[in-house]
Amino acid sequence: MYQILQLLDDRADKKRAGFIVLISDGLDGQFKWGDESITPTDPIRGLLRKYPVHTFGLGKAHDPRALHYIANISYGIYSSITDNLENKIIEAFAVCLAGFKTVVAVDVCVDIRSSSLLITKIDSGGYILRGSTGGILVGTLYAGEVKDFIVYFSYHTGSWSSGYHTTLNGIAASVTYKEAPGRQSTATDSCSVSLPIHVTDTVYPPENPCPPYPMVLQQMVRLKVLDLLISVLKEFLVLKGEAASAVHGKEGGDDPVLQAIAASLLQRKWKEFKQSDESWKEAPRNFVNLGGIDEDISAMVGILKRGLGVGCIHSWLSSYQMQRATITGLPGSHMVATGQFRTPAMNAMVQEAHRHLAKEASAQDAGTSIVCKRAVELLDGVNKRFDLWCKLDHDLPRTNQPSSHQEEGHESRDITDVLHGNINRARQHDIYMVRIYISMDLNSLRSHSVFVLDAGCRSRDQAMAELPHIRGEDTWPWAGQVGA
Repeated sequence: MYQILQLLDDRADKKRAGFIVLISDGLDGQFKWGDESITPTDPIRGLLRKYPVHTFGLGKAHDPRALHYIANISYGIYSSITDNLENKIIEAFAVCLAGFKTVVAVDVCVDIRSSSLLITKIDSGGYILRGSTGGILVGTLYAGEVKDFIVYFSYHTGSWSSGYHTTLNGIAASVTYKEAPGRQSTATDSCSVSLPIHVTDTVYPPENPCPPYPMVLQQMVRLKVLDLLISVLKEFLVLKGEAASAVHGKEGGDDPVLQAIAASLLQRKWKEFKQSDESWKEAPRNFVNLGGIDEDISAMVGILKRGLGVGCIHSWLSSYQMQRATITGLPGSHMVATGQFRTPAMNAMVQEAHRHLAKEASAQDAGTSIVCKRAVELLDGVNKRFDLWCKLDHDLPRTNQPSSHQEEGHESRDITDVLHGNINRARQHDIYMVRIYISMDLNSLRSHSVFVLDAGCRSRDQAMAELPHIRGEDTWPWAGQVGA
């Protein structure tokens, strides 16, 4: 960690924001990442917050909890990629790099104040509140990003008569930021919100009070869903610890049985939430579409039942806590909810990555087709030559024909045996050459193709057996036809 930070501190171009990308495909048993092992005063917290760390978990063996913790504490994002690695890795990096290239502000801080209202609570998701002054540390901001925060307040009314109307000078928000790292000067933007007040005839609130603004209602539901998923993960962690204790403290990957229990737990809590939460029930009446969240939760349950790990939940949490796009590991059809955080630059880079993959696949298919055609032509020619040698070998006379010009002292030689030997060597040479040509032209298909030499000759297998030094154990199997 210290070496990485030193590299970023000593980089030549400090006008650009610095980031760290951490990729993991396995568990690390040497260190436990979490609030229970890293105290609030631990120096590593300050180190992690110096530069955002964007973490990528590959496969089912990585530790999603650790990677989510590192990303969350450093203001990075965590992406979970458990299947279709080649395509999903490229998409994840496209989203991440598009953000790096479109940084418009750093050291962003939002201050929320009010002179007439008492601010009781600020829901900021994964962003840190700076004391009780209403300050929210946002950090780095990408072009096109929007951050939503919920502010709760209270107000003591006066002795107003029924039907009284007034407007309160409500909440003022200011945003301070730097346009580039290292700059001393900061810019400030401010805005304020006024609150209309209407006094009713009774001391009790009306039966149908004015519902929250749709965007506010949507964010309120998101934050409640975050709390629900965090509670599920905490219970899953307790179950995992109890299971580890039962096997003498040995902790490994997530057990499929535990994941099935977590799936049932999530399914039950989600059903209870939809039946009891007023904000969720209020959303359809205010034309707020929360179907994407519902589909995501259902997809999480399905992934847990398949034993693919809790990485999808951690990455979904990371996306919503930081209100930033990431790869959650959920199926493509269930990316409606998290995909809304993608900026135009991210969408453009993902589309470009997909075009590149399609072009590369098309070129590979074309190359494969050419190679296969070449293989068929090559082996067809060899088969014809092999048939010729077999026919000549078969048609040779079987009687000895001694030569009249044999020198004295030399043994008589069987002309037929000599011809048989020459034909056999020619046949061996053709087998050797086809092995060379296949190695040169068909190497790209070694992993998934079987090439066949059909000599149409009963002595072919015998001839092949005579060439162990040519065939070798690492060559393709020889069978009846050419196929891929």
